[in-house]
Amino acid sequence: MRNRILKVLAVLAFAFLPQFAFGQVNSNTATVALSMPVNASLTVTATPASISFTPTDSTHATASGPISVTTSWNLTDSDTVETAAYFTSATSALTNGTSIIPPSSIKASVDGGTVAVCSQTIAMVTGAKAGATCPAIFTQATAPLTGTSTDTLLLSINHTAPFVAGTYSGIITISASAF
Repeated sequence: MRNRILKVLAVLAFAFLPQFAFGQVNSNTATVALSMPVNASLTVTATPASISFTPTDSTHATASGPISVTTSWNLTDSDTVETAAYFTSATSALTNGTSIIPPSSIKASVDGGTVAVCSQTIAMVTGAKAGATCPAIFTQATAPLTGTSTDTLLLSINHTAPFVAGTYSGIITISASAF
């Protein structure tokens, strides 16, 4: 019986030992602030870097191929993304030094759509010149915050007077705006 009493006392002793003897010890807490800045971006790429025109008669010419335009964006907020191609002047798209082909003689088709003159005005695209802009290449209202669009721009010339001999050159600029 004495052994039995000792066993009961031993069990009771372990049951009432202080909690800290077998308990968990916790440390203080530490925090680390996390951040990841992602800058808003809007980019345009265009290929090829140059195209040439081939006259089909004395007042018409076709481009060597379409221009592939990729617009990519990562924005914090925006309702519309728009891309446009334009010339620096409403009076001159190409020149050979003495003779001028104005933007109103340049025609453009976006993604195989309707052909329109490049003498338009797209006020919302920064840099686009009034009277020297082709039809909008890309417009998306209520654009998602991130996205990419690839479109084609095919140019041609429909001049009112016969082409004067010489090598014509010019630059078309392509840019996008988010607003």
